[in-house]
Amino acid sequence: MRPHLSRPFSRADRYLYEKVTAIGPPALDPVTPRFVQATDHMAPWLLVSATLAAVGGPRLRRTALRAIAAAGAANAASFVVKNLVTRQRPDSSRVPRARRPYRAYGNSSFPSGHTSAAAAFAGGIAVDAPRPLSAVVWGIAGAVALSRVHSGVHYPGDVAGGLAIGAATAVLSRALLPARPELVSGARTVPEGSAGGDPEGSGVTVVVNPRSAGTGIGSPSFGDTADRVTRSLPKARIVPLTPDDDMAAVMDEAARTSGILAVSGGDGTANAAARAALDHDRPLLVLPTGTLNNFARTLGLTSVETALRAYTNGHLARVDVGEADGRVFLNTATFGSHPRLVRRRDRWAPRIGKWPAFGLALWRDLREVEPTPTRIDGRPTRVWWAFVGNCRYRTHGRVPAMRERLDDGCLDVRVLGASRHSPRWHALTDILFDRSRGGDGYSSRLATELTLSLPPGHRHMSLDGEVWECGETVRFTKRPAALRVIVAATP
Repeated sequence: MRPHLSRPFSRADRYLYEKVTAIGPPALDPVTPRFVQATDHMAPWLLVSATLAAVGGPRLRRTALRAIAAAGAANAASFVVKNLVTRQRPDSSRVPRARRPYRAYGNSSFPSGHTSAAAAFAGGIAVDAPRPLSAVVWGIAGAVALSRVHSGVHYPGDVAGGLAIGAATAVLSRALLPARPELVSGARTVPEGSAGGDPEGSGVTVVVNPRSAGTGIGSPSFGDTADRVTRSLPKARIVPLTPDDDMAAVMDEAARTSGILAVSGGDGTANAAARAALDHDRPLLVLPTGTLNNFARTLGLTSVETALRAYTNGHLARVDVGEADGRVFLNTATFGSHPRLVRRRDRWAPRIGKWPAFGLALWRDLREVEPTPTRIDGRPTRVWWAFVGNCRYRTHGRVPAMRERLDDGCLDVRVLGASRHSPRWHALTDILFDRSRGGDGYSSRLATELTLSLPPGHRHMSLDGEVWECGETVRFTKRPAALRVIVAATP
């Protein structure tokens, strides 16, 4: 038999119910039921989430996902509680007929599912949304809670129960999808003052890489990027790379002959530009037009428009770079099975597209890959895959995502070693459950340097997505605050 609410609680709740239903002039009576029905099926929260996902940047899209997931979970939790707790709905005969909802409710009154979804959505939004948006959402959520009582559908205690469930679900959603402050203004860097660039772009050279996804010469994306740069920086010099050009040589010449080096492309292009910017001590501006644009996003540059505004605002900073035997990497250096996956992806991408090629290469690797025998800091290890990150990455065990800092002076070393027994099964469970077993298996640590030894046939490494044939021994080091970059805002 399902439990009922206690009698003292019910008496107090009925008293508050009568007080709330007596609030308001008769002119508002027809408004309440319409508002009640407008909030059915989480309609306002779905609308807000869809709007944020459509027009917002990465931060607001993440916010929308967190909020709608919290609202859905709270709604489901309320349904479960309704089937565990029996409570009759209020007798709305004393409520003006014009204020009553248009349909009857036959299920248990406790808790208010509408209120729980509203509270969960507002709590999910409030984590990292702008304050005006949070205030509007909280206002709507408060109106939902009040309308449930004012229309005679719920007791105040039902609403309080819904608020409790919504708040708990919002806290859980924040734990599963925490705030990403780096999506607002970029990762923490070392402030360097103003870039001091000419507002019209005089002294700026923009190298556009046609090999990056969607920016080939003659393609709409290439022309669009060039047009946007020309409109914002009419005096900037635009240098399109051709397939026959040596990218390193073009970047070096552009950096040598300009005051600020800008580059349009993905992470591999940004890597080449960083080497030239370091050699000539030039500030670097990254216009993200590649597939992933991890480095640009970490700087808070989520679009070409954002990057051009950053140039106008002139915020200059210094960031760390990693080195592998003198070769620069801005994001990660990987070894083990990953370089082979990258080579396969690049070989198949011209025929089937980059993402389908990546999926096919990953599937082939999962079936065929064997551990790579290595020595890491002198210790023999059989490695499935491993990467060395430039500064600490937020995730553990899974693919690295974002960094909170680009100035911590550390290398983030993560290795998935092959265990002696059931190596593939242990590797899969280590990744899925983010498990670190130490020794053989998954391990993670921070370091300032690292020495790697690779046997013949396995001497390949991927630096920021570009495969490099390395020597027998590779030494990883850091160059703290070495690269000057233009960032989205002053950290």
